[in-house]
Amino acid sequence: MPGLSSAFTSVTLHPLRFLVDDVDWETVKDFLSMLGRRDVYYLAGMSFMEMMSRGITSALVTDIFLDDVARAAREAGFYVTLAPPFNCGLDDFGPANELKLLMNRWHGKVDEVRAAVLSCREPSQEAVEAARKYALRLYVLGPERPVSVEGVETVSINPATGSGKGVVRYGSSLASWMPEEGLGIGVRPSYSMLDVVREASLRSGKHPLDALYAAAQLNTRLIGLRNAGSLDVGTVASLVMFNTAEPPSWPAPKDLNSLVKAVVMGELSVETVVAGDSVLVDSGETLTLGSDLVRRAREKIEPVLREYLESK
Repeated sequence: MPGLSSAFTSVTLHPLRFLVDDVDWETVKDFLSMLGRRDVYYLAGMSFMEMMSRGITSALVTDIFLDDVARAAREAGFYVTLAPPFNCGLDDFGPANELKLLMNRWHGKVDEVRAAVLSCREPSQEAVEAARKYALRLYVLGPERPVSVEGVETVSINPATGSGKGVVRYGSSLASWMPEEGLGIGVRPSYSMLDVVREASLRSGKHPLDALYAAAQLNTRLIGLRNAGSLDVGTVASLVMFNTAEPPSWPAPKDLNSLVKAVVMGELSVETVVAGDSVLVDSGETLTLGSDLVRRAREKIEPVLREYLESK
């Protein structure tokens, strides 16, 4: 089936995924202030490694130090749209400067990385001007209702009221999800889009096939990867294959409803993941990122995380 995509993701919160329930940078600013660029590179690598092992090939990431997230994505062969957060309490991390780095080094220069802009609560003037200047998509996190900005392609993430095609849901907002809307990980104990699909379907009461379609097809368009797909000639390959030779996915389902139920409700093991020209996972093993990155990431991040947790 087509590879999965997350339409909203944080990588710096990955080590706190069992502690926090939402992407709220203000509440973890002490932790973010302890991170350097190298730390964020490792956190991005760890996040991408988990997502790839779960059949995800692309994501919208909004975070600090996105230049280093871009480097990790490029090395992993993972497709990302990177949106510096404006008006989100992270001005100390220079989102405007980070956007310039993305435009100068990555956007339009490598296949795996695109740039965008994110603003919290409402479209700030600085974010709108940046989106217009570079002809980028604007994401608005947590608005009162879905936002529209003249001359700018706009996507609303977790609006308090309203729904529509330009909307993404994650976390507590999954209960309000509608079939024409996208889905995101945000931050959660498992960086798995199938977990998101399952929760969205169960909490909203909508058919799991609609939620699976959102994660596999709709999300890629919402994050600006219109040329990503596994079926059409001339598009970027995006493919996940499950192991159906053994339980829990054996015997292989024969009809569509059984197949959807197996993928969404079952715990199928991922066999192969392909993105672009790269095989990211084969025989269940991540190929582009390995144990050496995990070892170095643990050595670098563990002391920072321990210090932060002990200060709480």
